[in-house]
Amino acid sequence: MNTVLRQRDRAGFSLVEVLIAVLVLGIGMLGLGAVFPAIIAEQRDSFAVIEGENAAGSAEAIITNPEMVDFSLVDESFNKFRDDPEYRYEYMWAVPDFSSSAYDLGDVHVPGFNYVTGLWTYDINGDLFNGASGNPTAADVYVSQIPMSSRLFPQPYSGKDPKYVWDLALRREPSGDRLQAAIFVRRVDARIRVPRGFSLSHVLTGGGGIDPEQTRLPVGIFSDPGDPRSGSVSVDGGPSDMVFYGAIQALKVEVHPEHLDWLIFSDGRSDASVNKSIEFATEIGQKLVDNTGVVRTVIGAPQLASGDPFQSLLASNRAVVVDPPFSASNAGGEDTDQAYPDTANSRMSDFDDERASWVRQVIFTPRIPVAVRIVTLEEGS
Repeated sequence: MNTVLRQRDRAGFSLVEVLIAVLVLGIGMLGLGAVFPAIIAEQRDSFAVIEGENAAGSAEAIITNPEMVDFSLVDESFNKFRDDPEYRYEYMWAVPDFSSSAYDLGDVHVPGFNYVTGLWTYDINGDLFNGASGNPTAADVYVSQIPMSSRLFPQPYSGKDPKYVWDLALRREPSGDRLQAAIFVRRVDARIRVPRGFSLSHVLTGGGGIDPEQTRLPVGIFSDPGDPRSGSVSVDGGPSDMVFYGAIQALKVEVHPEHLDWLIFSDGRSDASVNKSIEFATEIGQKLVDNTGVVRTVIGAPQLASGDPFQSLLASNRAVVVDPPFSASNAGGEDTDQAYPDTANSRMSDFDDERASWVRQVIFTPRIPVAVRIVTLEEGS
């Protein structure tokens, strides 16, 4: 009988053992709880990339359909620094004229853009139309007018609310002087409020009888010249806000022959708007499209050992590490400025290779895009 009792005693668990087991289980559950949000965020980002690629595909279908956008009408002067037969093509991206004059890349042949409505325009002669209000003049013959509402995905009133918006920049690529487009797809700002009785489609397009004061831009930047926050990403609070459409921006850059995984931005600390643009361009994960037509991702900042001679370069310039790195043919270093357009070298064939291959410019969006696609449109004239 005593033997049976002793066996029963050994078959049980003490309170201490139970508490330790509960503690171990709790720690395990906490670990799982920490993992789940990361998994969910990763799945959400992966799904956004898939949807972004779908939106880019939709944009490509639109801009390659001559019945919707006839880029064949763009004349031979497009992508030249001057509207003059003597000037040679520059092969840089033409974007809305938003950058500082200190970073002027030539504004003769840039698309027109209305920063209030998001309307993208381009006429036969490439004349500039940029404005905060109003519409293109009736006298101009436009190759394309792509309103912001046409760049939403899914399309408004399609049964699903728009989640993404796409924008484009144009350039000539050097192998055949063909037109190329860079398509950037971004998420619609999730902070936009939708009034009761309306949908996000109404808010973004102004349809359905919604009050114009309740319309919003899908992506915006604060634009009050007298405010230090000017140029910052901002949710659109309505027409009374100083919020403009967050269009594609451009900056001058160079690649040093000894650091082909670096991208160097000239110091813009004397110009607040340039500084803000550099902040956007150097964000981890940012997608940069250079003037060779390659999409590169910002993956970090340069790491230098103490006493490295390149510390002086980074003291006066911003630099990021990008993937993929550049090839040696992309690196003009300090000589990159020779390949920029001016009254002398823009006429010289001696600089053709440099203009086509040296990295001199990047374009990007104020919000990091979920997808970027490069599309060759058609043969040049």
